[in-house]
Amino acid sequence: MQPQSSPDDYSRYRGKCKAMSEALVELNPGYRLARGWYDCPQWGRQQHWWAVRPDGTIDDPTVLQFPAPRTGEYIEFDGWLDCEQCGKSVHEGDPNAHTVDNGMIFCSGTCYARCVGL
Repeated sequence: MQPQSSPDDYSRYRGKCKAMSEALVELNPGYRLARGWYDCPQWGRQQHWWAVRPDGTIDDPTVLQFPAPRTGEYIEFDGWLDCEQCGKSVHEGDPNAHTVDNGMIFCSGTCYARCVGL
C-alpha cells in the first residue's frame, strides 16, 4: 500500500523541493541534484526538484506534498526548451536565447520582438 499524504504535508513541503533536495545531496556523497517535473496522477505535471542516488534510484524528500506520493513519474529536465514563437529547440544556456520574467524562452531577439508585436 502506498503512503498517502496529509493536508499538513502540502504546507510542510510545497515550495521547499530545491532546498531540501540540495541538503540531502550535501549529506550524501554520490547523490546528485535533479530538476524537472513530477507527473502526478491527480495534479498533472508539476515543476519539481529531487535527489538521485548513485544507483539511479530517486530519493525525494518532499514527495509527500503530492496527494498520491510515489505513484507519479519523474521527468528530468534535459536543458532544452522550445522557442515560444517559432518552436526551435534552444538550450537554456544559449547566449542568444532570451528568457522573460514569466519563464517564456525565445531563441533570438527577433522571435521575442515578433511575440510582443514589434
